[in-house]
Amino acid sequence: MDKTARLKAFAEEMKQGYQLVKEKKDKEAIQKLRPFIELMRQSEAPHIRLFVSYSIAQIRTGDLEGFLQTYEEVKGMAPKSEEDEQLKSQLDGFFVDMMDELQKKEK
Repeated sequence: MDKTARLKAFAEEMKQGYQLVKEKKDKEAIQKLRPFIELMRQSEAPHIRLFVSYSIAQIRTGDLEGFLQTYEEVKGMAPKSEEDEQLKSQLDGFFVDMMDELQKKEK
């Protein structure tokens, strides 16, 4: 398999992961995206869309600890586009909602 074919396969796997998040198939999305997240963490390559998609799947499956770790990583990433900015603020909304829910449960 040449480099181009491998890159296409890589991109296709990532697209499938994004689609699973869109379809709210969060457990499958986490499994599909986890290898990419681990790769990006090792190479310290910020990829806001990937991390935001992953964190949304995490919070929807109840993995609050994992969500907080991924959220913290996204907060440290510099947005490269307007889309990145929007994704970061969308994630802030999830964080605020989660904190509100946790406060309600404590009362």
